[in-house]
Amino acid sequence: MPRPPIHLITTPKAWAVYIAPVRLEIVETMRMLAPCSIAEIAAAIDRPADTLYRHIEKLRKIGAVVEAGVRRSGRRFEQVFDLAGDDFRLGLRDLSPRTTNKMFDLSAQSIAKLFSRTARDATAAEQIVYEPTKRNASVKFEQAWLTQAEFEELRGMFVALKEFMDARKLRREGRLYFVAFAAIPVHRKRGARIAATRVSAAASAAAPAPPSAKPTAARTSPSSAKVPQLRAQAEVAAPQPSPDRKPRRKT
Repeated sequence: MPRPPIHLITTPKAWAVYIAPVRLEIVETMRMLAPCSIAEIAAAIDRPADTLYRHIEKLRKIGAVVEAGVRRSGRRFEQVFDLAGDDFRLGLRDLSPRTTNKMFDLSAQSIAKLFSRTARDATAAEQIVYEPTKRNASVKFEQAWLTQAEFEELRGMFVALKEFMDARKLRREGRLYFVAFAAIPVHRKRGARIAATRVSAAASAAAPAPPSAKPTAARTSPSSAKVPQLRAQAEVAAPQPSPDRKPRRKT
């Protein structure tokens, strides 16, 4: 029986189980192998089979993996597992900004860990070739200003790239490649706060005063208010020359 093309995961808790790095790797491997046994998965991802049972069980509990019967393997029988769908997507009922942003961050961190580990293992084994005519790896980082329409165009390129990769999952030709792609709006914490403060201050300065507003007298401190009074008192108290008396000459 063919698998459904898409299986939706509808709760944050279930998505957190699915998107964990090891389980995400298991699911992606099963997309190429399933129906398959745990031993086949272990051989494909180079992990001990006994460490995968608990991960398969967690995936089964959230409905991402299903039991697909039992088959004979040599002198013994083994359980076979399949995926609930050809691909998995987040279909949350709760679309609040807090929940959706948390799930996006969880997904990005998991994929980043998988990419980092894959790059580390490949470079440790000296598998990266960078000769111009034999190059076998590429990594890029770009930033640019995009309108919403341009972002949608970029996202369409991602969809085309995914379809390109999906069409090559079942064949055993060439080398196995890890491809990750992402587009995230940039938000710089400190710079964004400073920019927002400047814009707010500029808007307040440019805004005309409301009609009902009355000019207020400038505040003066008590000490500054006393200065003119003291000066006036000193001038009154100072001795004044008598108008009919001539000043004494110095000898």
